[in-house]
Amino acid sequence: MNSRFVDMLHRALPLVPLALCMSGQAKAAPSPSLCAPDEQVAFSCPIARSHKIVSLCLAPGKTTPPAARYIFGTASHPELIYPAEGRARANFRTSVLGYAGGTGGNTYSFVKDGTQYILFYLSGASLENAGVIVKPVNQIYASAELDCRPSTASHALDDDLLDITNSWGTDPELDGKALPVTKDISIPL
Repeated sequence: MNSRFVDMLHRALPLVPLALCMSGQAKAAPSPSLCAPDEQVAFSCPIARSHKIVSLCLAPGKTTPPAARYIFGTASHPELIYPAEGRARANFRTSVLGYAGGTGGNTYSFVKDGTQYILFYLSGASLENAGVIVKPVNQIYASAELDCRPSTASHALDDDLLDITNSWGTDPELDGKALPVTKDISIPL
């Protein structure tokens, strides 16, 4: 084989998986989830430095209104399932985040017992981050942020899933804005 062709092939091969992913022809390995086998995964990822997983699961079929549930913990010990009973249409919301410099993302959120739970996915130039933020309602700062292990988040990209989650309505505290941050008391004000 021509050495010039081989050299060009070696330089082009790393771009092939990227091109396939961008064209929608290749799919990443699914992230582990706590969803039942008959549910669709809207969001899921293993939490960094932990054995826990956070998942947002959609009921099978096209129910109206769409049923979903949030699960946090491990398969053998889920710590929080919302809604607690069955597959109900809880107060889930979806929003698009607003950041400068070509960075964007989306969220799924809900409020339970005065606490807001925010599943997020951000991406941009040299940035990919996902996780869950826990914040008391009507507070500026989050009380906790649990990041996903790097490059492990699975989130709804399928048109049918996006149609379902987009029907939930937006969260006015998040839509077009940035995520809340945890207050770092070690930084002098």
